[in-house]
Amino acid sequence: MERMAVKTTVTEQETSAARLDVEVPAEDVTQSLDATLAGLAKEVRLPGFRKGKVPREIILQRFGMETVVAQMLEDKLPEWSEAAIDESGVEAVDILEPAQFETGPERGRSFSFNLKVQLLPKPELGRYRGIEAPREEVVVTDAEVDYQMNRLREELASLRPITGRPVEKGHFVTLDFKGTLDGTVIDGLSADDYVLEVGSGRILPELEEGILGMTAEEEKEVPAQFPEDWQDENTAGKTVLFTAKVKEIKEKVLPPLNDELAKDVSEFATLLELKVDIRRKLQSSKEAAARSRFRAAAVQSAVDNATVDVPDVMVARQLESMMQDYLRSLEMRGVDVQTFINENQDNLQALMAESRPQAEGLVKTGLVLDAVAAIEKLEASEEDIGGVVEPLASAAKTEPTVMREQLERSGRIQAIRQNLLRDKAANLIEEFAVAVEPDVSEGVAEDAPVDAGSAETPVADS
Repeated sequence: MERMAVKTTVTEQETSAARLDVEVPAEDVTQSLDATLAGLAKEVRLPGFRKGKVPREIILQRFGMETVVAQMLEDKLPEWSEAAIDESGVEAVDILEPAQFETGPERGRSFSFNLKVQLLPKPELGRYRGIEAPREEVVVTDAEVDYQMNRLREELASLRPITGRPVEKGHFVTLDFKGTLDGTVIDGLSADDYVLEVGSGRILPELEEGILGMTAEEEKEVPAQFPEDWQDENTAGKTVLFTAKVKEIKEKVLPPLNDELAKDVSEFATLLELKVDIRRKLQSSKEAAARSRFRAAAVQSAVDNATVDVPDVMVARQLESMMQDYLRSLEMRGVDVQTFINENQDNLQALMAESRPQAEGLVKTGLVLDAVAAIEKLEASEEDIGGVVEPLASAAKTEPTVMREQLERSGRIQAIRQNLLRDKAANLIEEFAVAVEPDVSEGVAEDAPVDAGSAETPVADS
């Protein structure tokens, strides 16, 4: 929406704040007063007049010009203030003091007021080129390749019934069980044809232990002591007697590691080719992770080397954004967000307090990257912006030009441009960073068994 024209002069500018002297043209003041009167006339009900038909003169007699002016200022001052900030060219993050004025608005006369705004802080950059950052050497071990191969075998595993042998850990059993307390069957503690991988911890430890050693068609009573803090107060701290019957026992059978397995899970004809491909993808995945950690460490060092006072209002906005992201993630998982908020007020407040250092760090990082982008005169080209807009348009099933117009109107295009510049600044810091061996005393995290599927291509194409 096109903003009203206001005349703005920046006075008394300091490092962190500035005063804006604003003048609203007489024409805009008159139009705004008339619009406020028209709005009141539509809403007010007075005896003898239909709603929306009260003459403006009657409105003025009934409420007085002071009331009309107060309503107009409530409606228009935020808009005029925002227009003044835009017109001034200052980068303001907050309005520190409400608008001040000596004379209120009058029909046919310009209206002057002043604002005190908090300015976007400008970091004092330290060293950001040539920073030393730890980068570990990437090595793919035979054990990691074997882990991936075994995962493939697990995916093709089958269950084979066994007879004449008792239940062992790792077996899959089908059983019926029934829990009773003082001879009464307890709801929720009984099941028929329940399939359990023994040792998985999906049922009470005592009951799972009791099943070990049983044979097919055997029935057994197993006592189980429930914890004092059990969610059902009827069984908390009490001993429930379970009657369990093992109906069937199966064991997992893994396919052999041979060329046939390679053919079943990939386009490769031999097991050797499959292993080489897995090793290559593991290498690529681990290198990407190592580079990401190196980049993050270099950027963090640049942020640590900079000095900036982060305004509380920016931290609060970042916290709010983080909380909204969290609530959206709950909603996507089917959680009723409003009910969750109502039932977890204290927990959410605690989460906000715990997240504050992270929010402050994110704001400072953004400010530092903005400063680096400015000093280095980095630019986000139309091609760069198009690279972001096109996937958004594709997801929304619309044309890129239409999506671009929507982003321009909503102001989101500026956020896209800023994120692109920050990414370019981080790229520059990474490019000039010097890789050093990690300090083992700080505990370099050992890579867990790496999932080769996290790379851009799957472990094996079917």
